[in-house]
Amino acid sequence: MSRDERRSGIRAAVDIGGTFTDAVAALPDGRTVSAKTLTIAGRQDIGVMETVGLMGVSLPEVADFIHGTTTALNALLERSGASMALVVTRGFRDVYEIGRASRPEMYNIHYRRPARLLRRRDIFEVDERTMADGTVRTPLDAGAVGGLAEALRGRYDAVAVCFLHSFRWPGHEQQAAEALRGALPGVSVVASHEVTAEWREYERWSTTLISAYVTPKIENYLGVLESRLREGGLSSPLHVMQSNGGVMTAQTGLRRAAQTLFSGPVGGAVACEAIGRQIEAGRLICIDMGGTSFDVSLVIDGQADIDSEIEIEGHPILTPSVAIHSLGAGGGSIIWVEAGGLRVGPESAGAVPGPACYGHGAVSAAITDANALLGRIPKRARFAGALELDIEAAEAALEKVGADLGLDAYTLADGAVDVVNAMMADGIREITVGRGIDPRGFDLLAFGGAGPLHAAALAEELGMSRVIVPHSPGVLSAWGMLQADVRHDLARSVYGRFDGLDRVAVRAAFGDLRAEGRRLLSDDGVAAADMEFRPYLDLRYFGQEYTLTLPIDGFLAAGEEDRAAEAFHAAYRTRYGHSNPGEVVELVSVRIAAVGLRRPAELPVVEEAPAPAPVETAPARFGNRPVPTGVYERGALGRGAVLAGPAVVLEASCTTLIPPGWRAEVSAHGHLMMERTG
Repeated sequence: MSRDERRSGIRAAVDIGGTFTDAVAALPDGRTVSAKTLTIAGRQDIGVMETVGLMGVSLPEVADFIHGTTTALNALLERSGASMALVVTRGFRDVYEIGRASRPEMYNIHYRRPARLLRRRDIFEVDERTMADGTVRTPLDAGAVGGLAEALRGRYDAVAVCFLHSFRWPGHEQQAAEALRGALPGVSVVASHEVTAEWREYERWSTTLISAYVTPKIENYLGVLESRLREGGLSSPLHVMQSNGGVMTAQTGLRRAAQTLFSGPVGGAVACEAIGRQIEAGRLICIDMGGTSFDVSLVIDGQADIDSEIEIEGHPILTPSVAIHSLGAGGGSIIWVEAGGLRVGPESAGAVPGPACYGHGAVSAAITDANALLGRIPKRARFAGALELDIEAAEAALEKVGADLGLDAYTLADGAVDVVNAMMADGIREITVGRGIDPRGFDLLAFGGAGPLHAAALAEELGMSRVIVPHSPGVLSAWGMLQADVRHDLARSVYGRFDGLDRVAVRAAFGDLRAEGRRLLSDDGVAAADMEFRPYLDLRYFGQEYTLTLPIDGFLAAGEEDRAAEAFHAAYRTRYGHSNPGEVVELVSVRIAAVGLRRPAELPVVEEAPAPAPVETAPARFGNRPVPTGVYERGALGRGAVLAGPAVVLEASCTTLIPPGWRAEVSAHGHLMMERTG
């Protein structure tokens, strides 16, 4: 479907978080509507349908439906994925078990390797061997594959097939995967060359195993959701958000399950790119604090920071992903005491029973309870548009924790907020200062239901002077999904020193990737006129292990090696604070981002209006004393309106705190631009 064909219909996006499910719809007349409900554990499809209903959206009128889900990530983190087998080249049964034999925490005497996803007895060998140059040393034993299928039948939900050198010569792997699929109906068979065509066996096999591990869960969840949407009248394809910031159809997602691991939080990073363009801010630290977690990402030079390889709990994954650092620090994070010290998270109260102030009978105190007791969330606030605050229950829960430390509820609440702020500031430093990046040169863009409550304190801690609270911050990740293009990242390992590069091989690899990308985009319904192909190179200095991914203007025509090398030196210096222009540069892989361009959801310009009178003035505590604080409704704020702290801005999905010493002004598109005044 082309961009023009989508203009006449509604575009809808739904993002499922640990506590809330958020939805946004862009209507043909340019308006946007949103909704927020509590997430129902184990029945997330119910939350999707409920938010669609609350927006008043008719599914038969929806021309584009995008979904962000944490199903794959939760299956991996909770170890609730499929029972699976691994089929490998004979003689290489222990590649996955051995891994890299590295010790990431050299001085931690208690370090333990991450638990593997399958046991050694679930790894099976077959006779086959293709050499690095494509020579077949041992043909695939088709009879052995058939016998293996009989041995696997009824024992596993998924099978991963990983052969030596199949990233470049996939023939044997294709034959084995096809035979197993034919012999094992109902079993998910995942071949490594379909997941990632890059060298380094351990990393490729780890990625394939993770994809196989989560595929049955994804198949079940998306199957149920698609059925419910079809019953509701949806006729357009269901699209799923990917970790790389693009979308793909749900059917493509079933074949590339590993690319949905960060399907939920990455929508926020895409939204931050779009907002950065609106306000002409190219360097952003983006923080998403919801009910369960705190996610940090970067926008550098107007683009979300994307890594070609990520690691989750010690498992390497060769799939491009927006670089997101996550902590168990959300509004629902539980406040507790250990060894005489105050702790926050990572355990969350979730949606049910939630923080004590939700009034669902919870007895554990959470960060939301602390903010409510301190008056930073006024009693008139409504969570998910309807949920009233029970301040008395919040105070009782905080008093119970404070009794163990000899603190009253207010002092305990203030201390808990300081603790969680320190945790989040350290998380931001990890992806900035830890990589040689000075956060003071960035703006802080805060969203999520709780992010704008803590943003000013985090900016002060990090020496930052400006905070941006975007329009509809509580549902921004869902809005970001409406900005995303269809995208498939494809790679081929092509090794060579730049001073003796085989340019013919490089251009041939780019040609193959472009053809594959065109096929994938076509499968996703993208019109040829909307296709765009963006080339990249994975480069490194001679002798190094890991690479930097560098965008290039063309497909490396004759004489462009020097220009690409100079760009690599500059990128290396930006990332690590130094470079080595005299060293030989090596090419490791070529990449293409095959992009299907889509129509982003545009924000209207807000009408100009002075700041209204506060709807009430209520006490909020700063510095352990109550201070009269104006409470404003965000919908009443027009372009150019200025609010001086202390002030609280309320909306259906979020609360923004403007503390003393800060002021906020409404931008042309409705963003709150907060700056320090003292």
